[in-house]
Amino acid sequence: MALGLRQIRYFIAIADAGVLSRAAETLNIAQSALSHHVATLEADLGVKLLERRPRGVALTAAGRRLYEHASAVLSALGKAEEDVRTFNEAATGPVCLGLSHTAISLVGLDLMKAVRSNSPGVHLTIVEALSPALTERVLSGTVDLALAYNPPRDARLAIELLQEEDLYLVGRPSLIGRATSPVAFSAIPQRSVLGLTPMPASRAIIQTQVLRNQVVPSETLEVDSLSALRMALEAGLGCAILSRATVLPDLEAGKYHARRIVDPPLTRSLGLIALADRPQTKAFLEVRRTVTEVVGAAVREKRWPAKAIGRRRSKSTKTIDVT
Repeated sequence: MALGLRQIRYFIAIADAGVLSRAAETLNIAQSALSHHVATLEADLGVKLLERRPRGVALTAAGRRLYEHASAVLSALGKAEEDVRTFNEAATGPVCLGLSHTAISLVGLDLMKAVRSNSPGVHLTIVEALSPALTERVLSGTVDLALAYNPPRDARLAIELLQEEDLYLVGRPSLIGRATSPVAFSAIPQRSVLGLTPMPASRAIIQTQVLRNQVVPSETLEVDSLSALRMALEAGLGCAILSRATVLPDLEAGKYHARRIVDPPLTRSLGLIALADRPQTKAFLEVRRTVTEVVGAAVREKRWPAKAIGRRRSKSTKTIDVT
C-alpha cells in the first residue's frame, strides 16, 4: 500500500516546511532519503505531488488534495490516541467547536460556561468563521463540530438540523418603510441592498441564483464585513437581507428596522455538523449534547429568533445563508 503513517507524516512535514532540507532536519532523516520517499509515493499514486522550485517545493493540485486528507488522518489519529489514553468515566480531551458570527453573539458565552461547568475535563477551542469556511474546516478535520447555516448535502457530513430562521429586510425606516407588516420579495428596494456580491474567500451573504438575479444590489457600496454592514445600515447607506438574530442587539436598540420577507418567504437553517466517520470520543459527545441543549434553550426562551425544525420546508420557500 502506498500510503502509510510514515509516508503521511513525511509528506505533511515537507508541505509545511516548503523546503526539503528543513523538513529533513525536522524529521531527523537524510534529505536524500526524504526525496526517495517522495519519488516512491508519487510513483505509487501515479500523480505529481510536489513542484520543485529554485527555493523549495510547492504543492500541486493533487498534492493539496493529499495534504487535506493527510491532515484529517493525523488529526483523527491524534484524537483517538488522546481518547484512549485518557479513557475513564469523565469526558476529557480536546474538542474544537466552530461557531458562526450569529451563534457567537447569541450563545457563545452560554456554551463556554456550560462546557466548563458540565465537562471540566474538556479542553474547548472556539473558532469563529462564516458558515462555508466552518464547513470546509470540518471536512478537513481541523474543526470537530460546527454550527453552520444551510450546510451542504455531503455524504462526508453528519448533519443535525436544529432550527430555522426567517429572513428580513433590514434598514432605516426611510429606506424600507416604517410599517411592521411583512414586505413582499418583489418590493425590496432596488439598488439599495448591500452585501449581495459573493466573494471567493469571505462573504457576508451567500445567496441563491434566484435572489442574485431578482435583486439589484447597491451600485456604489459592496460590504463584505458584518461589522461594516451593521455600521452602514445604521448610517442609512443601504438595506440588507438578514435574519433578526444576526443584528438582534442593534434592532433592540432601535438603530434600524426589520420587516419579514414574504411572497416567497426566505429562510435559513442552522445545522450542527461533524464528519460522518469521525471517532466520537466522550468529550466530543458531551460538547455535542451541550451545544444542542444550549441552542434549544435559546430558541425556546426566545433569546434566539428562530423556530425548532419539526416540519418539512415548503417547496415555495427559498433559502439563503446570511452568516
